Amino acid sequence: MGEKFDQDQIAAFEELLISNTIQLDVVTQLLIEKGMITENEFSDMLKRVQSEYQKSEE
Repeated sequence: MGEKFDQDQIAAFEELLISNTIQLDVVTQLLIEKGMITENEFSDMLKRVQSEYQKSEE
């Protein structure tokens, strides 16, 4: 059923995930620092989108 991954594939995926997370954090911080969004707007939208994803998985 599920594909087995070797350690190199897992390490590559972890590196990609970490890189993506850092890039997203940088973009978010820049938007907040430049006053394009507030931390509250970001937090509210994040909660809204997470809720939508959870509902779609049910």
